[in-house]
Amino acid sequence: MYPLTHLFFAKRVLGFLDDPVALGSIFPDVLILSSIGWKESHSLGIEIWRHFRGKEKDLVNFSLGVITHGIEPKGLDYYSDEKYSNYERGYCYEKAKPLINRVVEACNISAENGWWKAHNFIEMGVELYINEKSPRLLTSLQQAFNNTLLIPKLCRVLSPLLHRDAKLLEKSLLTFKSFFEEEPLDARLLALRYQQQIYFRHNIESIDLVESRDIIHKGKELVACDIEGFFSEVSERVNNVLNELVNGNV
Repeated sequence: MYPLTHLFFAKRVLGFLDDPVALGSIFPDVLILSSIGWKESHSLGIEIWRHFRGKEKDLVNFSLGVITHGIEPKGLDYYSDEKYSNYERGYCYEKAKPLINRVVEACNISAENGWWKAHNFIEMGVELYINEKSPRLLTSLQQAFNNTLLIPKLCRVLSPLLHRDAKLLEKSLLTFKSFFEEEPLDARLLALRYQQQIYFRHNIESIDLVESRDIIHKGKELVACDIEGFFSEVSERVNNVLNELVNGNV
């Protein structure tokens, strides 16, 4: 899922959203910019929580935000990407099936990458939905990125655990900030950002921005009927994971 969706979900699970939770809720994606693979970056929740357990409240809250995001333990991205209900894969992959051919053509990608890329358009549709539902989340994200006391502290404490220099971690956060802080958030901006992503990952210089914008709107339309039920069920499951952690059962 995309950043605002992760902030929304973390707040739903934890019942509050402060700067540490906001940064934790997006941190697995930030780590990819520090040359940590997707599966590893999304499986560090327990390790980070144990590293921060018993320390200051802001560090603990950050670790809780991380856990809401990942795939191990099972957070939002597990259910959106890996497996949900009786679907072949996660929620966003299932919803993306009707979009595959349109995405392949609009993004000039190979058919074998179609389902993977199509699920990103569902995620962008969800991001639009969340932004309209909770427009203040973007301000919360920007506020967290501008916390010049918290960010160096987090990176300094995380550095030995992640085997990454603290300055590299800070740079990754700043790079992520520059990519996601623009506004107003709409389908056109999401399509422009996605064009950058396609270029960096696949060396494809341009995509059909008008068609991509329309597919994002279609993605939002496809999730409208059951996204609230998805969030409700998954937030309860993740809350159970957190309760087991706090109670010392994990």
